[in-house]
Parts: sequence; structure tokens; C-alpha cells
Amino acid sequence: MSMEVGHYWPLAFVLGTPLVWRMTRRTAVGLTPRHLALSTAVRASVVLLLGLALMQPVWHRAGKWMSVVYALDISSSVDPAFVDNAIDWIAATNARGRPAHSAFIAFAGSAASVASSEAIRTVEVSVDGRDRSIDQNATNLEIAVAQSLRSFDPRYLKRLVLITDGNENAGDLRKVLGRAQEAGVRIFTLPATVRGEGDSWIETIVLPGAIREQEPIVATVQVFSRIATEAVVALSGSEGLIETKEVELQPGLNLVDFEVRLSEEDSHTLSAQLRNELDPVGRNDVHTRSVSVGTQPRILYVEGHPESAHYLRDALVGEGMEVVVAPPEALPMSSDGLQEYDLVLLSDVSKDSLLGPQMTAILDYVRDDGGGFIFVGGESSYGKEGYSDSAVEEALPIWFEVDEKRKELALVIVMDKSYSMVGLKLELSKEAAKAALDLLEPTHKFGLITFDDTPYITVPLQLAVEKPRINEYISRVIAGSQTNIFPALEQAFEALSGTDEEVRHIILLSDGKTYSDDYETLVSSMADADITVSSVAVGEEADRDLLSNIASWGNGRSYFIRDVRRVPQIFVEETQIASQATLVEEPVVTSVRRSVEAFTGIDLGSAPALKGYVRTRAKETAEVLLESDSESPILAHWRYGLGKTAIFTSGVKNRWAVDWLTWDGYGKFWSQLIRETMRRDGGGELDFVVDRVGDEAVVTIRAISEEGLYRSDLRPSLEVVGSDGVGLPLRLDQVGPATFEARYRIETSSDQPYVFRLTANGLGERSEAIYYPYSDEYRLYPPNAELLSTISEQTGGLLLPEVEDIFDDHGESASVPTPLWPWLAGLALFTYLLDIAIRRVPWVWAYFA
Repeated sequence: MSMEVGHYWPLAFVLGTPLVWRMTRRTAVGLTPRHLALSTAVRASVVLLLGLALMQPVWHRAGKWMSVVYALDISSSVDPAFVDNAIDWIAATNARGRPAHSAFIAFAGSAASVASSEAIRTVEVSVDGRDRSIDQNATNLEIAVAQSLRSFDPRYLKRLVLITDGNENAGDLRKVLGRAQEAGVRIFTLPATVRGEGDSWIETIVLPGAIREQEPIVATVQVFSRIATEAVVALSGSEGLIETKEVELQPGLNLVDFEVRLSEEDSHTLSAQLRNELDPVGRNDVHTRSVSVGTQPRILYVEGHPESAHYLRDALVGEGMEVVVAPPEALPMSSDGLQEYDLVLLSDVSKDSLLGPQMTAILDYVRDDGGGFIFVGGESSYGKEGYSDSAVEEALPIWFEVDEKRKELALVIVMDKSYSMVGLKLELSKEAAKAALDLLEPTHKFGLITFDDTPYITVPLQLAVEKPRINEYISRVIAGSQTNIFPALEQAFEALSGTDEEVRHIILLSDGKTYSDDYETLVSSMADADITVSSVAVGEEADRDLLSNIASWGNGRSYFIRDVRRVPQIFVEETQIASQATLVEEPVVTSVRRSVEAFTGIDLGSAPALKGYVRTRAKETAEVLLESDSESPILAHWRYGLGKTAIFTSGVKNRWAVDWLTWDGYGKFWSQLIRETMRRDGGGELDFVVDRVGDEAVVTIRAISEEGLYRSDLRPSLEVVGSDGVGLPLRLDQVGPATFEARYRIETSSDQPYVFRLTANGLGERSEAIYYPYSDEYRLYPPNAELLSTISEQTGGLLLPEVEDIFDDHGESASVPTPLWPWLAGLALFTYLLDIAIRRVPWVWAYFA
């Protein structure tokens, strides 16, 4: 309990009561002293009571009084039998708990307070919310909680019992949940039983964006089922039935894929229908959506050997594409000549066949115009002397100068460990040897021979499989005495002579002078045996002339470095050069490194082996999609500027891809890769998208010029034509640069579409349609127990509470304010009347006397 006052200035009246006694002593009224004293005391009490009343005191009483609001979901998705049982439960619970205050709310898409739980049975309902009835066509938890917050008695502990399936499809509960927390409302949730046990329905039809004429696409019909059951899903288009599939539905979301080709450049409709004899609700078994279809993709196919172009051309034509085959010399000199194409494909074209402006035209077309570009291999199109450092390489996701590793390589490092190497030189040389080892494949061989005045086989030549163990041997190397290179080179020659790897290479490192010997004969013999030698001279004391000659005799490279910190870098470079290979003409099995939309419906695991490819090196931000068994890119792509590019390092014709030509996936693979890479909007400037979000159609308009700039002169206007055929202008709000949005509430479900017509300055007229065959309330999901649990947890309530839980005070108490001024004012009035009676009514005075 506590007390507070509203004003303190009336204390002046309270403190002035002694003046009443002073004035009474000077009175001329002929009263006895006793009579006068009593009258004065009563008058002083009147002044005191009035002063206290003017201070407006409030008494805060503490107690366990509760205000309980019951909110019951009566939307179409809730089982009517459950609603009846819930009303009875509310009445019994309220009678048992006997709260100080209770209120009752029925809600669905809207909410209404009623006098009692029983009155919920007779509340007015409809499917459109007109005439102040409750709209059963939606579930709006935001409105339910907001109405509850207005219904509480603010003086008491607040409890909200929310009975609902929790499948909110209108409003946003998050907007009011914070208010409930601030108001101290504990929300207790009870999941409602959803009607239509065993129901299944069509959720939506998912399609790829920017569909082109005759493009093979996958239309995914999403079917939600409450139970495991058998059903038939049929997909129809504007021209009739496309396909029917018998499916085994599992509880939850099921995806049913249909392969579709849309034939004309125009608007189409796709309609999915679900048939299930045991389905209890038929209203949600049909879903229709409109589809806009663009022109066929137009591809410029530049082939280095035009007589072989028919393989890919015929496959692409069969996949709904228009293909123009041209020789390299016909490639336009500027990007303007490429604007009529959605993609340029170069196959087996040597760099010598193209002029600089032609390659620059491709780069500009991709980067600035958003075009697509695919580079395909062949024996005449690659190599370090080919497209390296060209505009074509700049646009592609790979480098032509590769650092890939050969399958057959034997590397021996001959390393000086004489006394002069002690310290940083030796430690960095050991790290350099480890770095070289790290670059090798397990199929490569590695050996390390160290020397001072005597050679030591520190790591015998062996497969580079146990790298940690080999690194331990390298780490144990310590500096010795004088420098003698010749015996160490002999040991390396002997080790490599016993192997037959494709590449055998020696890296020699020394920092000092050595004994004279017949180095030329020894190293020339190595060269004759196809063993190459490179040398690294460290510091001014190194025998630079000898080491340079050794590299020259051994067909290797000579390095002289003053900064020993460069040693690891040189060893890495040497190892990369030794292991590098460009053209690979042998069967290669590809593996999927990253799955993308272009691979949809293609069993790449069944693809035949390719007969060859060229090793390249992926750029840092490129995505490698297919790779060889040696981890070299076979297919890679990336976004370059406004467009996309891809590279296929094997071929498309009857040499490297000869077995692919008879593979069922050949045409599909190439058509889907092209569609993934090409300019999807066909060069258009306007994005016009209509999506259904709950009971609203959301229209988004965005315009960018061909130069990639936002259109500031768009000035769009939009109207909607509803199922009644009447056009209604809609307001467009600008939500970003050249980006506009409009929302339109769809009030009734209908088989007829809502058509949105857009007119924009310089871009003509466009239209998109959206269907609203049934309300989201007929997506009869199981109760959303997760949401209900979250609501209770965040407000201190419980999911599925017992009656005792609802009326538990949780150690809290209500503070009820009781204003005292009416009581004080009334007592002052009574005292004033008593004073008059004492002075004027003899029998009253006689009573006191």
C-alpha cells in the first residue's frame, strides 16, 4: 500500500486551522465556553477536511486482482466443433478462476468484443468483413491482440488467453507484441484444431524468370498435404492439358515438376489442379497463374571449323533457340553489331583468327550491354601463347596461363647446408623446400639432397603422400662444413635416372664457392636424359657463374638473389613451372563441384568421358561448376560487368566431345548453360512484376536504360481491372531510383484474373495478371505451435496452460488507486452541517452537553 497527493498548496488551509480558534475567542456570540469550544472544533475540522480534499490524496491498495481477456479464433480454418468446445472451456475456466474483470473477444480477419463467452456463438460473421461482421476469410493476430489490449482493466494484473491455430495470414503480430510486453500482459496460448483433417492443396506454381518462346522450363507445382496420401496433379496451359502425374504425397510440402515449353510470344496461363477422392476441402485444389513469354533466344555461334558447327547448332535449334553460325572473320568489329544477339559463343577459334577490335567488341558487349559470352575449347584456341593478356581473357573467369600440376613429376631439391648457410638462410631454404613439397600431388615424387663437403640423402626420392613425415626430415637439416656441389648433383642424377616420370627436374641452391669439377659433362648428360636443372645463387659469395652455367646446360632457369627472403617464392615458381601442363588429350571424367540451375534435370553422372581439355586457372571470384579428376576447371562462370561469361575447356564437336554427341543430355546441357549465361531480358529496359502477398497484389516497376542508368523520365501510370471488368487507377509510390511500387487489396477469390496495365513514357504498354482462386485461409496448415510458443515465452505466459497457470499471480500484485478526496469532501460537508446544528438546534447541543 502507498499514498500520494496531487497538490501540496492546500496545506496552507490545513496550517491555517489555528486561526479559527483565534477568531472564536473574540466572538460576540453568547455561547457558553463549552458550547463555543465544541463549535470551534467542528469548524476547524471543516477547514482541515476541505484542505485535505483539495490535496487530492490517492490511496494505492495492493492485491491480486486480475483482468482476464479470452480471444477466440473463429476464422474459416478453425474446426467449428473446436470453436464450440472452446466456448464451453472459456466459460468453465472463467467461473473457476473468478477474476476481478473478464472480457471476451471473437476474431478472424477482424475482431469484436462480446458480452460473454456464450455470445461468441451468435456473433455476426462473413467472408468479406462487411456490415461490421467478422471476416472469416483471414486470421489476423495483430488485430486480436490490439483489441485485447483495449479490453483490459488497467488497474489489475493482465492475462490474455489466446486460442488460435496461429497461422497468421493478415496483419503483423510483431507490431503489437511489444506493446503487450510493455503493458505487462502475460499471453497464454492454446492451439486450435484446424479443419479439413487429411486435406491437401495447391500452394503455388513456381516458374523461372524471363521465360522465352520454346524454352524448355520446369514448372514446379507445390502441393501441401496434411497426411501421406495418393493424388493426381494435372497441369494445363492456354492450349489445354499439358501433363498429368500420379504422386505419392508426404506430410508437408511436396514438389511436383513438369517440363513445359510455351510456344508463342504472348501471355499464357498455367493452371494446376489436384485430384484426391478423400480430399475434404475442394476449394483450394486449383491454382492458376499468368506467364509472360518472350522471343526465342538468338545466339551467334562463331566456329573455328564451320564444317563441324552442325552438331551444336542442331542441338540448340531442337531446344527452341535461333542460332546464327558464322566464321571468325564475320564477328562484328564493335558491340553495336552484337546487340541483336542474346549470347555469343566462340568454339575452337584461334587468337590469330580474330582482330583486336573483334575481341574488344565481345568485352564491351558483355560488360556494358549485359550480353552473354561462352568460350568453348579446341586444340587451336588455348595455350600460353594464345588468348593470354587479351580482351577475351579479361572477360572470362579463368587465366590461360595455368599453374595446374602434371600427373607425372619427379622433383629433387639439391640444397646447400654448408656453414655459411647457418641461420636465416638455412631456415628459409628449408621452408622453401616445404613450400615446393606442398604444391605437389600425391602422385608426384619428391626428394631432397643436402650437402656441405659431403652429399646427404635427406629425403629419398618417393611419392609425395606423407608430407608431414617428409617435412619432419626437412626440419632436421643443420648446417655443416664446406661447400661441394658436384657429388650432390651426381646423387640427384642417379636418383632421377631410375624413374620414368614425364617431367624430372632438379632445383639447386647454394650460397658459396665450390670445388672445381666437370660440371658441364654431368649436367649435359642430365639434359640428354630429359632431366632439367634450375639454379638459385644466394648472396654475393655464391658462385654465380657456375650456377648460371649449370642452369643453361640443364635447360633450366638461373636465379640470383641478394634477399634470402625470396627463396621460398622462387622454389614455388619453379615447382609450378615444372608441374605445369596445358593440353590434355586423354579421357577425363568430370565431376560436379557446384550445382546450379543450369544443371536442373541433367544427370551429369551419366555423362560420357570427354576425350580432352585444356588446363586453365580459375580467377579468384569465379565459380568452377565442373572440374576434371586433376581438379582443373572444365566449366566455370562468373558475372562480368552487366553480363555473364562462361568457359568450357573441352569441346562441343566430334573430337574431345565425340561421345557427348550421342549422350541424351548433350542438347539440354548446352541449351540450359546458354540460358543461364545469356542476356535474360532480351535487352529490354523495364521490369514489371506482380506478386501475390497474402490478400494483396504487390506491383513492382523498375526501369534501367541500355547504358545501365536509372530512367528518370519514366512517369508510369497503372490501373487494375478486377473480376468485374472495371478499370481502377492505382497510386504508384517511388521506393527507389526508377523503382515504383503499388499495393492492391484483393477482396474476393475468383476464377477471373486481376489484370494490371502499365503505361510508361517511351516504353509503351504492358500488362500482367494475377489470379486469386482462394483465400490464404484455405491453406489449412497444422497449428503453428512454434509461433504460439514464442508469443507465450516472450510475454511470460505458457503454451497449453492449466487453469491454475492462468490465474497464478507469479509473485506480482496489482496496485489499485482509490481517490480519497470525495470521502474527505463528504465528511467536510457533514461536519459543516453538524456545526450549524450544534449552534442552531437546541436538542443537538443538548445531546453533546
